[in-house]
Amino acid sequence: MLAFLESLCGALSARDAELILRLLQHPLAQALPRAVRDEARGIANGNAGGNLAPLQALQLYHQTAHLLGACADPAQRRPNSTTRVGYSTQQIELPFERIPAR
Repeated sequence: MLAFLESLCGALSARDAELILRLLQHPLAQALPRAVRDEARGIANGNAGGNLAPLQALQLYHQTAHLLGACADPAQRRPNSTTRVGYSTQQIELPFERIPAR
């Protein structure tokens, strides 16, 4: 599904009407929320503003990527971890001396 959404977002951003309509015929398109399908049809038909981003589709892509664990939310970064897409999150162990309790 993520690859399908990535293709759809790319087609929407490029305003490739032929590809958008082909993607909307794909069986996975039936799983899309109505707002995303309507947005895609509007862009394919030229009814959407030429400078407007496909926000509904991009938001769905972003949410799906997070649900599948494909990327990490930058707002949730932890110190000493790698959060770039495609890389595993690793925590660095730092050597600390124990401080005796008083």
